Amino acid sequence: MPISAHAIPARNVENLQRFASVKDVVEKQRPSLPVYAIFPSAFRSAAQTFIEGFPGETMYAVKANHAHPVLDHLYASGIKHFDVASLAEVRLIRERFPDAKLSFMAPVRIRGAAGEAFRKYGVRDFALDSEDELTTVLQETGAQTDKTIASQLTLYVRLQVPADGALIELASKFGGGVSASAALLREIVAAGAKPALTFHVGSQCLYPKSFKTALKRCGEAIKQSGVSLAALDVGGGFPGYYLNVTVPPLDEYFTAIRESLAALKLPKDCRVYCEPGRALAADGLSVITQVSLRRDHTIFINDGIYGSLNEYALPNWPVRYPLKVYTDHGGRIVEKKARVASFKAFGPTCDTLDVLHYLIELPEDIAAGDWIEFQQLGAYSCALRTAFNGFYPDTFVEIRS
Repeated sequence: MPISAHAIPARNVENLQRFASVKDVVEKQRPSLPVYAIFPSAFRSAAQTFIEGFPGETMYAVKANHAHPVLDHLYASGIKHFDVASLAEVRLIRERFPDAKLSFMAPVRIRGAAGEAFRKYGVRDFALDSEDELTTVLQETGAQTDKTIASQLTLYVRLQVPADGALIELASKFGGGVSASAALLREIVAAGAKPALTFHVGSQCLYPKSFKTALKRCGEAIKQSGVSLAALDVGGGFPGYYLNVTVPPLDEYFTAIRESLAALKLPKDCRVYCEPGRALAADGLSVITQVSLRRDHTIFINDGIYGSLNEYALPNWPVRYPLKVYTDHGGRIVEKKARVASFKAFGPTCDTLDVLHYLIELPEDIAAGDWIEFQQLGAYSCALRTAFNGFYPDTFVEIRS
C-alpha cells in the first residue's frame, strides 16, 4: 500500500505580504496571533557562504524548516540539493522543485519508503547503518535481483563519530563502528551499488576539529574496506551564531574539512557533500508574539514550546535568542528600550509544561498587548510546531531587503 499519504501540512504562501521591517508589521497588522517574519537577505547570505566556501556541494536538511518561503528562498539562492528524511519531505521537494536532487539520508526509514522514493520520486541516494537496512533498500528498490537498478544507487554508510563540541549529540541513535561500516561498504560494492560514507558530528557543533576527527575515522573505514568511494557526505552540525555561545567562523570549519579531505586522498570522481540545516535557516526568520497577560514577573504570550519556541525546552541548552519588544505609544508603534528584568514566560495552552525553561530578559515595563520579536528562530521553529490545544502558528510575512 502506498505510504505517501503521510504529508507535511502545507498552505499557499506564494504571495506573502511584504513590509519594510518587523516594526512595520506590528504597526500595520497589530497581530494578536504569532507571525513568522521572513528575511530573504539572510537566506541569500547563508547560501552564498556555503556555496562559495564549502569544498563540495551543499544540500539543505529539510527537517530544519520545511516552510515554503524558506525552501523557496534557499532554492532561489542556489541550493538545488536537499537532504530529505521522510516520504513527506521527498514529495514536498519533488513537487515544489522538480529538478532538485534528493538524498534520503535518514539511516532507518519507515517500511516501504525507500521503494516508493525510488520508483515514484526518482531518489537514488540512501543512507543506512546496518546490514538489515541495506537488505531493505535493495529489496524495496528491486536492486537485490537487478544489477541495472543497483548500479543507479549510491548507498551511504552512516559512520558513528564522536560528538565532542556538539550541543546535541546524534551518535547514540545512528551510526556503525569502523569495522562494521567497512563491511557494509564491501557489501554495497558486491550488490552492484556505489559505495559512500556519511556521518554527523552533532547539532550546533562548536569545534571545527570535530570534522577532522570524524574524517580521520572515515579514512580508517575506507582503508579497512578496501573500496573506492563514490561519495562522502560530511553531514550537518554547522552552527548558528547565537547569543551566549562562542562559535568560530564557518571558514574554520570549511578549512578543517578541506585539509582532512586532502589527507584522505579520495578518488578524483568522489563527490563531496554537506547537509546543513540550522546554519542555512537560523538567521532567516523571526517570530512575532504578543503578551496576553502580565502577572508580576510572569508573562503569558501567544506562542510557546508546543509552537515556535520549542528550543526553549531543550535541556541544558545555552543558546539565547535576541529579543525586541514593541509597544503602542499613543497610537504609534515604538520599540521599548527600558532597563531589562527577568521574566518567566508561559505559552498559550492550558498545559503548565508550556513554559520557557529559563527566564528571558525583557524591558521591566513590558505589559499586556506588547509584542515580542524572537529573532534567529529560522531553525526548527516552524518544523516542530504542533496544533496542541488548537494553537497552530501559520502566518508568514516577508521583510523587504
